[in-house]
Amino acid sequence: MPQNIYFCNLTESLIKRLARNVLFLVFFLFALPFANEHLAAGDAFFSKRAEGAYNNMAKAANIDDAIKNYTLALKDTAVREEAAWKLLRAYYFFGCFSMPKSKEKKKHFEKAKNEGKDFFREFPKNTEIAYWYSVCLALWVRELNSIKIVLNMSVINETRRVANFLIKSEKNDDKVSAARGYQLLGGLHKKLPKIVPSVSKDSIEFYLKKSMQLNQSDLSTILMLAEYYKEDKKDAEKTKALLLPVLNRKPRAGELLEDERNFIKMRKLLE
Repeated sequence: MPQNIYFCNLTESLIKRLARNVLFLVFFLFALPFANEHLAAGDAFFSKRAEGAYNNMAKAANIDDAIKNYTLALKDTAVREEAAWKLLRAYYFFGCFSMPKSKEKKKHFEKAKNEGKDFFREFPKNTEIAYWYSVCLALWVRELNSIKIVLNMSVINETRRVANFLIKSEKNDDKVSAARGYQLLGGLHKKLPKIVPSVSKDSIEFYLKKSMQLNQSDLSTILMLAEYYKEDKKDAEKTKALLLPVLNRKPRAGELLEDERNFIKMRKLLE
C-alpha cells in the first residue's frame, strides 16, 4: 500500500513538472515571436522588394510595407537597434528604386538622414546604423547643388566622422564595415567640387582600392573607381581592365535590382 501512494505522488509530481515545461515551451514558441512580429514582417516585405520590378524600378507596395513595419518595430526596445538600421536601409531602397521624382527624393532623404543621425546618436557603436545613415546623408546631398555642398562643411565633416568610425572596424576584423568606410571617403572626395583645396585626386583611387581589397563583392566601389578612371583620368584601358571581368558576374539573388543597376552603369562606361 505505501508503495502505491509513493508511486502516485511521484507520478503527480512528474505530471506537474511536465505541465510547467509544456507551458514554458508554448510561451517560448508562440508568445515571444509575437513581440517582434513587426520586425519579422518588415524583413519579409523587404525580401520581396524587387517583385514586379520593371526597367530597374520597383513597385512601391512591398518596400512601403517594410518601412511601416520597421517603424512600428522601433517601439519595441528589444529590437529597436536592429529595426533602426533596417529602416534606414529600406529608406535607401525606396528613394533609389521606387521614387522617380526628384523633389520627392529630396524630402525623403532629408527625413532619412535626420532619423539616421538620431539613431546613430542613440546607438553610437552600431556600424550598420552608421553606414546606412551616411548613405542617406549622401543621397540627400546628391539632391542639392554643388555650392550648397561646399558651404555646408558640416555635411563633409559628418561624412568623414562616420567613415573614420567604420574604418576602425578593421581592428575587430570587420572588413565589410571598414570597406564601407573607405568607400565613403573615396566617394566623398570624388564628388567634392575641385574648388575644395583639401581634396587630393590621388586619395580617391587610394580609398576606393583599399575598399575593394577589403570587400571584393561590392559592385558600387568597383563602379566608382571605374568612373574615376574614365571621367577624371581619361584612361579607357584601366576602365576596361577593371570592368570586363566584373560584367561576367550574375546579380546576387538578394540584391537583384541593386546589382543590375550597377551593371547597367558599368556597360555605359564601356560604350
